[in-house]
Amino acid sequence: MQPQSAFVNLVEVEKTSSAGARASLFALCFGNFIIGTGTLIVPGMLPQLADGLGVSLPVAGQLVTAFAAAVCVGAPLLAGVTSRFDRRDLLVAMQLVFVAGHLGAALLSSYWPLLAVRVLTSVGAAVYTAQAASAAALLVPPAERGRAIAFVFLGWAIASVAGVPVGSYVAAVWGWREGFALVAAGAALGAAGVWLFVPRGLRVAAVDAAMWRSIVRDPAMMASVGVTALFAGAGFALFAYFVPAARSFLGASPEVVAMLLGTFGIAGVTGSMLAARYMDRVGPGNVVMLCLASMLAAHLLWPWSQGSVALVALVMAGAGVGVFAGNSAQQARVAAIAPAAAPVSIALNSSAIYLGQALGPAAGGILIAHVPGSTGYALIAAISVPLLVTAIGLSRFASLRMRAQARSAHVQGRAATR
Repeated sequence: MQPQSAFVNLVEVEKTSSAGARASLFALCFGNFIIGTGTLIVPGMLPQLADGLGVSLPVAGQLVTAFAAAVCVGAPLLAGVTSRFDRRDLLVAMQLVFVAGHLGAALLSSYWPLLAVRVLTSVGAAVYTAQAASAAALLVPPAERGRAIAFVFLGWAIASVAGVPVGSYVAAVWGWREGFALVAAGAALGAAGVWLFVPRGLRVAAVDAAMWRSIVRDPAMMASVGVTALFAGAGFALFAYFVPAARSFLGASPEVVAMLLGTFGIAGVTGSMLAARYMDRVGPGNVVMLCLASMLAAHLLWPWSQGSVALVALVMAGAGVGVFAGNSAQQARVAAIAPAAAPVSIALNSSAIYLGQALGPAAGGILIAHVPGSTGYALIAAISVPLLVTAIGLSRFASLRMRAQARSAHVQGRAATR
């Protein structure tokens, strides 16, 4: 299979005007912003959800874990099931799933029904996040795919700037129901944007067993996916409980919490924009290492930031730069390892993101349930720092394997031409 064969209509798509391609990428990015907001809004509303549903904070935190776990399982499976569908129709449908799911969540008053609705709503995130990236790759020449994929994932970083802080503020001032309703309205706009600006006829090759075997047998690919799971777990172990932690560390008001979340998001957008601009020039692997270093420095500082708004803001900035730019770089990285398998490899990598989102908050919840008060929140670094150190080592291994594979392919190519 040739590298371009997964993108079966690439030649036709490349004839699309640059203005049309930009509009399509902006629509896909906005859709990812809505998906990110719907995914990340629950951590911002966690105290209000716990009070409104009559459950403890760690139990409410399992709404984050359940959603992430469902996406983790669903993303790679649904990538195969949906591979024959037109990308525009598929992505519109996933936004409509978000509309229905968040409207339903806004109307519920009990924990278990809400948990079930969040699991069902996760289908939208499981499909959209990965397949928006594969659609972006169809819209640009091969040399620009890394930048296009990174741009689409910029929507996630923007969600942390606008979506999550606004959701946290809305929940604190008006209520968590209004937070879910806000996401539903945004998803309706996201569906309209994709329908209007993304062209019809974007299709990928059907996923088969051979494609799956090529992915799981590739050491560089699986190491890269492991890096994603590790840094996502580290990032969300802290992020899922940041709102109550900020209150415990600082006695923070809703406005201060929103400001700190905004700092996290602004740093994430800045990092993601830089990643999108330089991805194809610097290389995804180098971007990943810089992101992991930024996250590690932030998490090492976290336990020492109690009582200082400035230090907490510095932690959030370092973590924001790392987690969102790192996400974009990892998606571009797995697409570069095996372009022909990109629709599946990106979905598998997205699954790893949500695996980290599931395990990180779960571990954090166990910790703060057994170590109450600010000490428990400070000790989250005991979970995140080892994960990040391991991710750095695994990322280095993946880069070395990619170089070895590239050299081998070059040698085989020269031998074949003799």
